[in-house]
Amino acid sequence: MKNYYWKTKDGQKINIDDMDINHLRNALKMIFRNIKANEQKAKSRLKFQLNGDIAQDHFNQMQDKEYYDEVNLYDN
Repeated sequence: MKNYYWKTKDGQKINIDDMDINHLRNALKMIFRNIKANEQKAKSRLKFQLNGDIAQDHFNQMQDKEYYDEVNLYDN
């Protein structure tokens, strides 16, 4: 069986199997909040269009980078 790790804000890795129920519950709530924020961000991105492919590509890349640094699940 593979181990899955939760990466905390300070960079510490915690095995998900070792997390207590309250920590798991809070982590799941955070995942849902991030999903909702990403969905709203995607909707707003569709409304905003720049003139020119290079400008639009740069804008899209900057939008994608913001949330993915906050939460990472590592599969080992």
